[in-house]
Amino acid sequence: MSKKYTIRDIARQAGVSVATVSYVINHRDDQRISDETKKKVWQIVNLLDYRPNASAKSLATSKTYNIALFLRREESLYKRSEQLAVADVLASVLQSHGYHLLLQSEENIARIDYADAILCYDTDTDFFNDVGDNNLIPLIAIDSLTPLQIFFQVCTDYAGLKAKADERFGSENYRYLCLTPNNTDLRRLIQSTFSSVIFVPENGSGSAAQAAAFSGNILYNQQSLASLAGPDGFCPAHRLREKMEQVFACFELAANRVPDCEHNLFV
Repeated sequence: MSKKYTIRDIARQAGVSVATVSYVINHRDDQRISDETKKKVWQIVNLLDYRPNASAKSLATSKTYNIALFLRREESLYKRSEQLAVADVLASVLQSHGYHLLLQSEENIARIDYADAILCYDTDTDFFNDVGDNNLIPLIAIDSLTPLQIFFQVCTDYAGLKAKADERFGSENYRYLCLTPNNTDLRRLIQSTFSSVIFVPENGSGSAAQAAAFSGNILYNQQSLASLAGPDGFCPAHRLREKMEQVFACFELAANRVPDCEHNLFV
């Protein structure tokens, strides 16, 4: 049976302290450690095939390294496709920062004690408030609006989308095609931003009749609607990953209780 190496073994062979090894493998940027030392530590880690104990790491830092995501149950295939795209990119972003994504069922909004933060994507205000009432960890709204300014909310930059569409088509010479938000305030924001909006029906199936209704100059930014928008539809550079990076940045601000931050962010 192969020997199970510890962080002390890494420190001994690298000729550094246990604390230094811990700082390196946990990517602690607040510590001054030379690139040469970091390289040496990682060489020993790879040589010994060292794998940190996730449970011990969580106990030592009081973190679970899990982020919970609530997705509403949707009938629309377009909405389910968009949810999958969001979850896929979000999982990738969180993994790059050492966190794992946990999908949550909307039927269970009891207190969560196995995650460091909760994200609610495309949820109505009542659902968001219920989740917030049951939990004391950071709570962030994605593509939803809440009047409670103590929570971070990250939404699509509709004003920026309009500016790009105005430049391409001319002001008000197009229609904005989007999925119908579950959040009423977000729906109102979209309608107040664009002069003409087409909300895809909840049971939309992309029939020929619907496709005809979506003809002409069409602006969209949700990838699941590409087939409905048609070959002439205009989708500006997709910024989904940038938005999810912003979500993680908000989580860090909330977790560290950084004061005086802008809580309403549009990407």
